[in-house]
Amino acid sequence: MTRAPLFMPGPSPVIALVLGWVVPGGGHAYAGKWGKALLFFVLITALQVAGLVIGGGTVVVWRLWLFAQVCAGAPTLALYQLSQYFAIHSPIDWADRLHEMGTLYTAVAGLMNLLVMMDAYLRLAYPPRETEEDA
Repeated sequence: MTRAPLFMPGPSPVIALVLGWVVPGGGHAYAGKWGKALLFFVLITALQVAGLVIGGGTVVVWRLWLFAQVCAGAPTLALYQLSQYFAIHSPIDWADRLHEMGTLYTAVAGLMNLLVMMDAYLRLAYPPRETEEDA
C-alpha cells in the first residue's frame, strides 16, 4: 500500500487563492491558464469600474455591501479610499437609483471574483484524473 505524499509537487492551491484575491484572475495566471486569467481580469475589473462610474464614485462605503465588494480583491481597498474622497466632497443620496445600481455592480463583481478564486483553488487542489483512455 502506497501512502500519498504530504507535499504535492506543482502550484499551490492556497497561493492561487491569495493571488486571485490580490488581482482578479491572478490564481488562474499562477496555474498557467493565461486566457482565463485575462478574461476574468477584464470582466471583473470592467464590472467594478462600471459600478463606480454609474454610482458617481461613492459606491464603496462602509455598509453591508462592502463585504461582497471586498471579494473583488485588493483593488477594492484603493476604490474604498477614492469613494471616501468623493463622499466627503459631495453628499451621498442613498435613494438615488444610479447609486444603488453602481453598488450592486461592484458587489456582483466581488461575488464573481469569489467564484473565480474558488475555481482556481479547486482546479489546483483536485486536478482531473487521467483515465486509461487518456493515457
